[in-house]
Amino acid sequence: MLFILSLLCITGASGQTGKGAVAGTITDTSQAVLPGALVELLPLGKKVVSDTQGQFKITDVAPGEYTLSVSYIGFRSLTTAVTVSSGQVTKVDSALKVGSQTDEVLVSGERLHGQAEAINIQRTAENIVQVLPAQVITSLPNTNIADAVGRLPSVTLERDEGEGKYVQIRGTEPRLSNTTIDGVNVPSPEGNVRNIKLDVIPSSLVDRIEVNKTLSANQDGDAIGGSVNLVTKSAGDRPTFTIGAQGGYTPIQDGRWLNSFDATYGRRYGAKKKFGFLLGTTYDFNGRGIDDLEPLPVAGTDDNGNNVAYFATADLRTYKYYRTRYGFAGGMDYNFNDKVNAYVKGLYSDFHDYGDTWVYSPTGSSFTDATGATINMVHSVSGSKANFYTSAECDAYNAANPSLPQCSAGNMAFRHYIRRPDQQIFSVLTGLHQEIGGATLITYEFAGSRSHNIGGQDFPTTNFNGPNVDFQGDFSNPRRPQFNAPNGMSLAGTSIYDPTQYTVGKTLIPHYHSTQLNFQGALSAARSYNVASHYGTLELGIKIRNAHKTQFQNDQIYKSPSPIPLSNLLSVQTAPNYYDNSYKFGHLTDYNKIVRQLNQTPGALGPVDVDASRIQSDPAVYAANERVYAGYAMNTIGIGRFRFQAGLRIEATDTTYNANQVLLNNGAYDSTVPITGSSGYINILPSVQMQYRVDNNTTLRATYGRGISRPNFSDIVPSQQVDPNTTPPSLVRGNPGLQPTSANNYDVLVEHFSKSLGQVQAGFFYKDLSNPIYPTAFVISDPTSPFNGYRVNQAINGPNGHILGFEAAVEQRLSRLPGLFNGLGVSANYSYTSSQVNFPTGFGGGRPDHPSLQRQAPNTYNVGMTYDKARFSGRFGLSHNDANIYAYNYSGDATAIKDPVIGLKGPGGDVYLYAHTQYDVQGSYRLVKALQLVVSGLNLSNEVFGFYQGSKQYPIQREYYHPSVIFGLRWNSSAE
Repeated sequence: MLFILSLLCITGASGQTGKGAVAGTITDTSQAVLPGALVELLPLGKKVVSDTQGQFKITDVAPGEYTLSVSYIGFRSLTTAVTVSSGQVTKVDSALKVGSQTDEVLVSGERLHGQAEAINIQRTAENIVQVLPAQVITSLPNTNIADAVGRLPSVTLERDEGEGKYVQIRGTEPRLSNTTIDGVNVPSPEGNVRNIKLDVIPSSLVDRIEVNKTLSANQDGDAIGGSVNLVTKSAGDRPTFTIGAQGGYTPIQDGRWLNSFDATYGRRYGAKKKFGFLLGTTYDFNGRGIDDLEPLPVAGTDDNGNNVAYFATADLRTYKYYRTRYGFAGGMDYNFNDKVNAYVKGLYSDFHDYGDTWVYSPTGSSFTDATGATINMVHSVSGSKANFYTSAECDAYNAANPSLPQCSAGNMAFRHYIRRPDQQIFSVLTGLHQEIGGATLITYEFAGSRSHNIGGQDFPTTNFNGPNVDFQGDFSNPRRPQFNAPNGMSLAGTSIYDPTQYTVGKTLIPHYHSTQLNFQGALSAARSYNVASHYGTLELGIKIRNAHKTQFQNDQIYKSPSPIPLSNLLSVQTAPNYYDNSYKFGHLTDYNKIVRQLNQTPGALGPVDVDASRIQSDPAVYAANERVYAGYAMNTIGIGRFRFQAGLRIEATDTTYNANQVLLNNGAYDSTVPITGSSGYINILPSVQMQYRVDNNTTLRATYGRGISRPNFSDIVPSQQVDPNTTPPSLVRGNPGLQPTSANNYDVLVEHFSKSLGQVQAGFFYKDLSNPIYPTAFVISDPTSPFNGYRVNQAINGPNGHILGFEAAVEQRLSRLPGLFNGLGVSANYSYTSSQVNFPTGFGGGRPDHPSLQRQAPNTYNVGMTYDKARFSGRFGLSHNDANIYAYNYSGDATAIKDPVIGLKGPGGDVYLYAHTQYDVQGSYRLVKALQLVVSGLNLSNEVFGFYQGSKQYPIQREYYHPSVIFGLRWNSSAE
């Protein structure tokens, strides 16, 4: 590859004698740059696209007279005569005018200017890409990057704590999509997954978001679903200064508050503006409140031996968060001359997801078998009533059956834990563009990126033992199951929430951190050429990326020998109106008091439970190093109305790792054994992208590409985590034999762009997957194994799977309507996907059905209305994702699969994410030329987040956040 690059440099330098070039900047009449403009030199037919700074350059042009044509959706096309001289660069700066008088708002309206930018970048891209510029991102209350991306076609979100977290593109799980910052692969701050928590990154830090749904050979191949590229801001010819501040309120838990601040400054310096500098910063605080209910649906047997479904226990949880997120992004660049440009750009973001969680857990009566495992049972189930065994019935049963499993009365429990995860992402890129001979461009790049997560997996927790209670279950409303105590009293005759009846049971003090450090270097060369009247570009490149991932955990579990009553540890905080008054919530504790009391009371913590601590901690410790060697060749050429791009990318992956396996002896901790390993594989990734331009504004695209997605580090390290206290006892194993998932991806898309800033897109896609990865569970049946009877959870490769989808989008300004109505606009997108995977035979008996892929939501849509007129700009957005499988959980056979209690739709079925429909609104009014008042409403539908198992009647989590109202001011110098 290096030899070929050197040949390109030599031929590029020797073959351009006597040739010239045409270069310039495309702007609107306010001098704002227009990226994505299509620039053509006639009659040669040479076409280029303006870059993020609105700049273009057409090289390898013979001296003579030509016509330069510039087109940009939403603006009038421009043609101008140019003269090219030998060895000279002819400068042509073009200021485009809006299409009509009613479109003047395009120049002054931030959101519309951003919409025009997105449409034109998508129109001129070689691949299928969706673009969200900063002006569109901030036109709705998108707090983080995930919230913004979730409004694009075929994108669903996994939400957490009221915000988007993981991006799921085209019905694929988050692991199957890639995230880059300025094209640099970014490590995940979490230890157990590759995919990036996009709630770590504030939305205001980026210039635009690009979601690449098909890949060219010069992009990383690990993106079966797609690739999310965050493009940071850079200095333009016009000085930039923006500043904004907002405050908001959420009416939950007697009111929670939020505020945010952001600012950006940038300009170019010097007589010829050779040096550019830009820096943006942001900070936000969110006092989020959450009401959460987490019941446990189970399938059991009643006294007559009938299979029955009921709720055995529930967690009543209330969260108070103190979330802060801040960051910096920007860069510097220097133009040495017309042929050499050096740059440095980067992004730093830090997210402190701090908060307190209080949990009350009512539990019905249970049986304990001879091994100590707990079996939840009911006396009988009548309609929606579950009659748990009472204390008296348990005593009578135990006395009459001393050799059989013993019965225990129901009880209350309480725990308080504090969250202190510090999640950080940092990425920096430095590079040099060097033009040689007018037709060859060499790019040298080096990048480093780092992530960490401190305290983000385990949380300091204190558990309290509560009173015994005779409960009766009322499950007439399965979304809000009730555990009713007679007169709200415990067996001791006190209130079930009497704080004197709760005492400290055990305390967990965690020590956790996960880090990943990436370095990569890349070299590429692109050479323009012509064959007769057909112009093309040949590009070659190499890249080496090294990733080092570590995870450390050393939890200390204490069992208190001298119980401390909860009444000594009460907080001034309360939880009024919990779950819209559907439940009463008990007293809250102050964790600072808990810590002081445990430290000041001799022997309060008690000795460390070494065995329990090591069983929990040792398997989580690992280190892995992954090196990827990549090389590619890619050719792009235009032939009449056709444009072809064909490429081949080869990636070789080498991974080494070490981890721990925990061994047991008669169910107790025995030892921890270090283990090492390695793996390697080579992937050949061809790609072909074709465009047929029906006319200047209508294009038919057809693409093929092969992509991969590597296993999570935590899934391939050969760790072994044992928990003998579950029912049945469980064993979580890594699988060093995992292979990367690969897919052949096919796309057909037709798109039409209208001059009045509109577009219509529709197309189909198909993904044929090999080696899909998903978790499985099976029970070991081997009397010679120390883990006989254990339920094993392990990620495995399935044989194959597929995804078929349709997506459509429409966006249109209604500027031809009369009067006030010509400020209206509409935007909508819809996607439908279906999928199927096969489970391997012989692994725990396999699975008899063919379920959908995890995270594949059948129907996804976004509907929006916009209004831009004079000083006002407003936007309404509605987003919907169907329910989808979060994790495979069913492990029955073909006989039981249709059983309503123990089958696929029973409480032991797969875990589903609830469908999510949310609507938001934002309006801004320009008080003076540069100052705007901004008002937003977020989650006005008070949409639920959560999971259910098998069927909606078996929820395992349902949490609410309530709407938020936000007010703010923004100053933007570009509006002056």
